[in-house]
Amino acid sequence: MAAMKATHTPPILDLDTGMTPADLLRGAARYLFMHGWKQGDFFDLLSDKPFPPACSLGAINICAHGRPILCSDDESQDADTDAAITAMRVLAAYLDPDYSTTVDIFAYMTSAIDIVSGWNDEDDRTIGEVIETLTDAADNWDRAHTTGGAR
Repeated sequence: MAAMKATHTPPILDLDTGMTPADLLRGAARYLFMHGWKQGDFFDLLSDKPFPPACSLGAINICAHGRPILCSDDESQDADTDAAITAMRVLAAYLDPDYSTTVDIFAYMTSAIDIVSGWNDEDDRTIGEVIETLTDAADNWDRAHTTGGAR
């Protein structure tokens, strides 16, 4: 292989790994374990840490974007935001079996953010419950969305 000259542009690597909602939910569980959990806000807005404590929704967003970001607009065209919203909807459906991710009726329902934040912010909620639920929701997604091959 020839050496690359300093003036050559390195090839662009495709970093899209096809991240599933289950991947984001597991990543959020790991994030909370490593960086801490909070209630009431997506993440600690006053923290000077690059990876602040977050709520379950904030952790999903951070895992999707690779940084703390307040980006959860359902009209977004950004792939990372879309992936985060999808994972939030999967978690909402896991928490509330009456919640549907069907777009046709979505406008008439409580939002995924309302369902998940209400659950996350309950007074007696613990970080252990949050981590376990995120992991269980990811496992549930994988069981329902098998690809037929070994992982």
